[in-house]
Amino acid sequence: MVHSQFAYQPTLRQLLSSEAFAEAQVLCAEGRIDTAITQVISNLGSPFRSGSLLVNKIEAFEGKQLKNVAELSSVVVIKPLSDSSMRPVKASRGLSGLDAVAKLPVPALAPAPNYELALKQLLKVCHEVDVPLISLPGFGDPAQIADEVRFTFLRQLKLNSTRLHTFLMNLVVEDGLEGLTEEVSNQLNRPLSIESAQFTLMAAKNMGGTPASQQRSLADEVYKTVRKQLKVESADGKDWIIPTLKVGRRLVAPVMLGENIVGYISSMIRPNDDMEAIAELLRPAALAAMIEFHQNRQTGPMFAATQKNMLKDVLLGGSLAASDQERMDQHYGFDLADGILVFACSALNAQGQSLALDGLAETIGVMTEIEGTATIVVPYLNKSGKTWQQVSESLQKELKELVKQKPGGADARIQLGAGRMAETTLDLADSYREARQALIVGSMMHGDKEFTIGYGDLGVKRLLYLMIDHPELERFCEEIIEPLESYDEEWESELTPSLRVYLAEGANLNSAARALFIHRHTLRYRLEQIAEILKVDIDSQEVLLNLQIAFQIRDMMTGSTGKSR
Repeated sequence: MVHSQFAYQPTLRQLLSSEAFAEAQVLCAEGRIDTAITQVISNLGSPFRSGSLLVNKIEAFEGKQLKNVAELSSVVVIKPLSDSSMRPVKASRGLSGLDAVAKLPVPALAPAPNYELALKQLLKVCHEVDVPLISLPGFGDPAQIADEVRFTFLRQLKLNSTRLHTFLMNLVVEDGLEGLTEEVSNQLNRPLSIESAQFTLMAAKNMGGTPASQQRSLADEVYKTVRKQLKVESADGKDWIIPTLKVGRRLVAPVMLGENIVGYISSMIRPNDDMEAIAELLRPAALAAMIEFHQNRQTGPMFAATQKNMLKDVLLGGSLAASDQERMDQHYGFDLADGILVFACSALNAQGQSLALDGLAETIGVMTEIEGTATIVVPYLNKSGKTWQQVSESLQKELKELVKQKPGGADARIQLGAGRMAETTLDLADSYREARQALIVGSMMHGDKEFTIGYGDLGVKRLLYLMIDHPELERFCEEIIEPLESYDEEWESELTPSLRVYLAEGANLNSAARALFIHRHTLRYRLEQIAEILKVDIDSQEVLLNLQIAFQIRDMMTGSTGKSR
C-alpha cells in the first residue's frame, strides 16, 4: 500500500519556496511552516475559514485589537522599505512644477505610522498563539503584493489538486476502492465508506453503510442537488463541482458516471469540523472512485445497478447520452419490445401498513424505487397477445408470492396503478407519472383494499385528483347529495344507495331494479322521492352527470367506494 505524500491544501513551506516569497523573512513560529493554508484573506473583520493566511501592509495592524489570530495558519505583513517617521504631503490638485513647490505649506510633512510599534505588537500576539509571522519587503504597491500572494496560493492549490487527483486515481487502479478508502480515511483522520447507488457497501474503514432511515432522503437530496447544479452549469457555462451534502453525522459526495449517480462516498464528521476542508478531499476521492465503478460497468451487479439508476433517471424525466440510452435499452430488452408498461405498486399488510417491495418482481420486469413508490417497468410484445390487465394480473400474483417472504406479508394486499403504454423509453416519464397518479387515485377510492387501476380508466377522476383539496369540491358535494344523505340518516331510508346503483347501471330502471332486488315501480317511487328531496329533475342528463361526479368526489375524499362520511 502506497501512502500519499500529497496534501490538497498548500502549506506555508510551499508558498515560501515560490518567487513571490523570495525576499520573505520568517519572524516567529518557524517550526509551523508545514501548516496547511485554506485561503488567503486581507483582514480579520470578515468571517474566514480556520487555517487562513492573513496578508496586509503593516500599518493596517496599528492600534487594532488582533482577535482570532490563533485561527490563522500564518500572518504575512508587507513592511515599507523606509523607516522614516515622517512622510511628504501630496501637492494640491491643479498645481504642477515650481508652482506646486512654491504653494506647499511649511513644514510639508505629516506623522507616519509607527511601523516598529505595530510590528512589535503583532509579533507579540503571534508568539503567544504560535502562529508564523512572515515579513515581506514593500517593493511596489502593497495591494499588488497582496494579490501576488493570493495568486501564488491559487497556483499552488491547483498544482496540489492535480497531484492529488493523479495519486488517488493511480491508487484506485492499483489497490481498488479498499486502497482509496484507507488512504482518504487516513488523510482525513475520519471513518470513511463507499457505497453503490443502491447502498451496497463497496469499501469502508471504521464505518458502516448509510442507515436505512436516511437512504431515501439522501438519494432524493443528492439527485435534486446534482440536477440543479447540472442545470446551472448548462445555463451559465460554469465548471462542474461535485456537490457535498451533510446527512446526519455524515458528509456525502456522489460518485458520477456522466450525469448518473452510481454511488456515494461518505465521511463521518464532528460538530466543529471544517466541512469545506473535508469536502475538498471527498471530491477528488469521488472522481477517483469513478474509475472502479466504470470498470465494473459492463459486468456483475454494479452494471445492473448502474442500468437501474439510468432507468430511474429516465422515469423522472431526465435525459441520457445516446450511448447510455442504447446500453440501457439493450440491457432491458426495450429495443426489441413493441411497447413498455409502467406500474406503480404498493403492498399493505393486514393492518394497512406498507411493506417494502425492493428486490422483488425481477423475473417479470425491472423494479426501482422512486419517491418512495415501487415502480416496475415491463417490456411488452404484441405477439404475447396479452392485455395490460393480464400483465398486471400476473405481476400481482408474483408480488403476492414474493412478499410472503417478508414479515407480515402472508396476507398482503397488492395495489397497482398502470400508466398508458409507452412506445419508447422517451415516453417513460409520462407513463410513470400516469401510473403514480392512478395508484394515488386508486388508494383514495379503495383505501387499503387490493386493486388494479389504469390511468386510462380513471375518466374524470384524474381531473378531480388535480383539485381534490380545493374547497369548492366539498361545497359541490354538500349542494348536490348531502340533503339526500341527511334524509337517509334521519329516516333510516336507503335512497342514497339506491341512487348509486341507478347511476352505476347507466340510469336504466330495469337493470337497476334487478341489481337492488326490488320491483321497478318501487325504484321509480324512490327516484321520485330523491327528485323531491334534492329539488331536481331526476331524468335530466345534466342532473345525472352532477350526481355521478358528486359521488366520485365523495368516494375519493372518504377513500372507500360507497362509504358515507
